[in-house]
Amino acid sequence: MRMVHIQKLKQINLYVILVMTLSLLADIYVEWKAGDSPLLYQKSYVNIFIILVAALLCRLRFLRMTEVLSIAVYSIILSILLSLPIRLETSSLIMDSYFIKMQLIIIIFMLISGILVHPNHIIYILIINSLFILSCVVFIPIQYPLPKYLFYFIVTTGTGIVSRIIYMDMREVKKNLDAANELVSKHYMDLVEINKQKDQLFRIISHDIKTPFNQISMVLSMLNKNLSDEEFDEFTGIMQKATQNGNNLLQDLMIWARAQASDSKPVIEKISAFSLVEKEIEFFSDQARSKSITINNLVTEEDTLQADPHMTATIIRNFISNAIKFSHRNSPVDIRMKKIGKDQIISVQDYGMGMEEKYLSELLNDDKKIISTNGTEKEEGTGFGVRICQKLAENQGGIITIDSNRGHGSVFSLVMPIH
Repeated sequence: MRMVHIQKLKQINLYVILVMTLSLLADIYVEWKAGDSPLLYQKSYVNIFIILVAALLCRLRFLRMTEVLSIAVYSIILSILLSLPIRLETSSLIMDSYFIKMQLIIIIFMLISGILVHPNHIIYILIINSLFILSCVVFIPIQYPLPKYLFYFIVTTGTGIVSRIIYMDMREVKKNLDAANELVSKHYMDLVEINKQKDQLFRIISHDIKTPFNQISMVLSMLNKNLSDEEFDEFTGIMQKATQNGNNLLQDLMIWARAQASDSKPVIEKISAFSLVEKEIEFFSDQARSKSITINNLVTEEDTLQADPHMTATIIRNFISNAIKFSHRNSPVDIRMKKIGKDQIISVQDYGMGMEEKYLSELLNDDKKIISTNGTEKEEGTGFGVRICQKLAENQGGIITIDSNRGHGSVFSLVMPIH
């Protein structure tokens, strides 16, 4: 949009310069027909030459179009001022017509340069005109009524001042309009993002959530048949697993929806990092025990964290869940906290599968499709957890970082600023 505006402004400047050149040609003809001093129309030749040279330099990128316009304006004004002594010598000076012509040109050029180049040119040209009128009052031998000088001065100066005020007000209006357009554009992008997230949510629901329900439906249909104890136990286990998977997906979706809500404001407070981690370790004690995984809380009891306790607990819970899922049996999971500069970092490290760099770069990218990866013992998931953690971290002014190597485990970190 800005480039289109600049291009349009260049076209207007070029049009104005063309009109000036044609006006100078017309002035040459008028002065030549009048038969007064040749200098009165030769000055216009000089003006045209100056404009053409400036236009050539603009073409060669030595000057901008606005600079060419400024050169044209001031060279024409200067030539008209310098023509006054010549007119006095030839006795062709008619003060009323000369002053009307001069003040009209001053007003037109003042508005052109003030609008198309810079509003300060209005002031510059007003100063030039004021000096010109003062010089006429003092030095011109022709008796000319002082009230008329004053009239021209008031009309021209008043026009310039009012024009500059209007221009500055219009620029302020444009500034506010640009800010409003920027805000509308931001809201539009937010709506696009919300719509994209909605489509993503529908894809997850339509694909993932039907799987556990299909499994449950299948098991229920099989329960109507005569089953052995072994088959009954097998189908019961399938139904329990399907129920757990469906419950996990619904929980993730609820947390995600809460994180997306515009009124989901964090409450930042000082919390005990050790206690928070200890509570989440206890939550996963049975799950960790089932894989013979030891979760080590290496956070000291003195460590504190400035964050929203509920959002942060959800993030740490997700980190631990992923660490258990992707850890090998009989391996540890270490949870640490450290402070670097103005950041406080709490990390969960496992020594399991790890991730390839390609998958790692897509994991936190909202534009990429969510992909769920099975754990070391074929544990299933929604693939939604890291995106949720990312959103919860951003809500608090933090970020999520991931350091991982295929076959050597992963480190998931929450980086929070020290408020």
